[in-house]
Amino acid sequence: MRKLYFLILAFTISIQLKAQTFSFTFDGLSRNYIVHLPTGYNSANKYPLVFNLHGYTSDAIQEQFYTNMSTTADNNGFIVVYPNGTPIGTGGNFWNVGFAPSTIDDIGFINALIDTMDSKFSINLNRVYSCGMSNGGYMSYNLACELSDRIAAVASVTGSMTNSMIASCNPTRTVPTMQIHGTTDPTVAYSGSINSMNIDTLVKYWQTKNVCTGTVETTAVPNTVTTDNCTAEFIRIPFCNSGTENWFYKVTNGGHTWPGAALSIPGSNTNMDFNASQRIWDFFNMYTLQGTRTNIGNNIISTLKIYPNPSVDFLRIEGDQLFNVTNVKVLDILGNVVYENNLESQETSLDIDIASLSNGNYILVCTNSNGNSFKNKFAVVK
Repeated sequence: MRKLYFLILAFTISIQLKAQTFSFTFDGLSRNYIVHLPTGYNSANKYPLVFNLHGYTSDAIQEQFYTNMSTTADNNGFIVVYPNGTPIGTGGNFWNVGFAPSTIDDIGFINALIDTMDSKFSINLNRVYSCGMSNGGYMSYNLACELSDRIAAVASVTGSMTNSMIASCNPTRTVPTMQIHGTTDPTVAYSGSINSMNIDTLVKYWQTKNVCTGTVETTAVPNTVTTDNCTAEFIRIPFCNSGTENWFYKVTNGGHTWPGAALSIPGSNTNMDFNASQRIWDFFNMYTLQGTRTNIGNNIISTLKIYPNPSVDFLRIEGDQLFNVTNVKVLDILGNVVYENNLESQETSLDIDIASLSNGNYILVCTNSNGNSFKNKFAVVK
């Protein structure tokens, strides 16, 4: 146990060296938060911003260590902020999501924090997202409901929605949502409670609210770590408003944990078959306040056309910028490469043979000589 304590302490110190703590007064209260800037941060560029909200009785430092999202931020080039809620009598902090009467305005605090971050750092205000653990997951849904004009997408890990949140939820735009939850969660029960929505009902709630009309797809996540006592499946809910989709990772026999966490406590049933922080970013990275992003990166290829969509046996890519494309890939919904072609000749149209692909949804990735990419979703229907 002593060795484990020093391991946590050393890790916390190392990540704090790359982060900064700030505070400001909001509604008469001093509110503080930790900012992690990605490796190579350059104020000349505009960066996506991700809020990562801690659970009940926890705090920003614990959330930063436990989720290890700072590493994901370094690998993918976004800013992550770990705000603190307000103190509770028993120790730690909480987010006001309607469990009990409270005058704390956490919606207003996050709104003010977005403005504060914009004044201090170079952020893309069209690409602000929120995720969180447990109480932080509830709060992220609250932001989707009450601050949809500023939050592009949300993700909840082991959280849900309270009755008061559901009664007042009225987003002004489609907000893509992602849920990760264990079926044996002892803290936020999968089956729900008096003031907490059942998780299956929660997923369907956002499916209805976002007007998702596509066929729900369920794919087993490869059980690469058999010692974690749980398995996972990825449930994708496509064809929602504004070209968006919702995601759900259902962890069978999973506990009240963050999959892929930096610290997996024995017996906690922490799923280690996928990394929640990375998958949350993969989800966020598809969206802006305007809807689905059709291109990724700076100075990217933006005028390519693909058709027919849905496709049967071939997919055509057309556009003058194809002349500079050097690599074409097709990914399945789990990110596996199912087709790849390194282009040597310079053309303005290209036919891809997809006759061997089974029915389902795929992502086409075209990369040019500068390393910039164009991504587009397409379906195979036979």
